[in-house]
Amino acid sequence: MRIVLYLLALLLAPVASAVEWNNPFDGIESGEYRVIGTLGLGSGKLQLNNRRDFFGYASVGITPAVGVWQVELRGSRFDDSRVEINQVGLNFKVDFTLNCYVHCLYWMAGWNYADIDLNDVRKYGYWYHHKDKWHYGDQYDNWYYDGYYYHVIDANGSDTFWNLGVGYRFMWTPDFDTSIEYNYNDIGSIYRVNLGHLRTLTLNFSYRF
Repeated sequence: MRIVLYLLALLLAPVASAVEWNNPFDGIESGEYRVIGTLGLGSGKLQLNNRRDFFGYASVGITPAVGVWQVELRGSRFDDSRVEINQVGLNFKVDFTLNCYVHCLYWMAGWNYADIDLNDVRKYGYWYHHKDKWHYGDQYDNWYYDGYYYHVIDANGSDTFWNLGVGYRFMWTPDFDTSIEYNYNDIGSIYRVNLGHLRTLTLNFSYRF
């Protein structure tokens, strides 16, 4: 439900402000702007577990007829069997040059909201709390010892974070292109577990309407 509300807020805010200076629907109808849909499939590696697994995203955005930049609303999913991350965000893509007709390098940046689920994640070491060696929320849970003390965590939460990346795009036709993107997502902590960063690499298919 939180993702839906965040999604609506992202959609309504730019539309409300755009009424004062430019109606984007008029620009799309006149051909000045085009709607672009993208599907990206690849893999990601979360710093916490340091293992590569599936990552995918879908987005819908708007871009000028001449290209150069793109603003997209993106939804993505990462799952390495221990950590599941479902996120939505607003992403900006800008070409490095202004004359990219067939192929081009571009950079991107964005802001995201994510629901995160931890499944049997191991947290090593003591969690000190005041005079005890136990965190107040862990004193009734089970601890195990195999040379290290660790705690098995099942929890969920949410966070907001930024992402930065680069990509390479090749235009097959004026309407269809493929691209390769590398993205760095700075996620943060959930339930006192520092997830670190999520690095993703995807092959993307885009179509302009």
